[in-house]
Amino acid sequence: MSDNHLAVHASLRRRLAAVNRVAPIVNCIRKMRVEGLVDNEIAGLLRHAADELERKIKDREVDPAA
Repeated sequence: MSDNHLAVHASLRRRLAAVNRVAPIVNCIRKMRVEGLVDNEIAGLLRHAADELERKIKDREVDPAA
């Protein structure tokens, strides 16, 4: 992983932690693992959710700050 990629991830982790968003995501991942999903399946679901959110933000269906 490149230094820039690591810096972006570190920045995102700090921003999420600052607004208390990490714990719900971690809990969700734990629940998916309990249900038997493996990491690549979980990652795929999270990517799909992020794509859907991005589409809704572009279509102004949701507030990106919420």
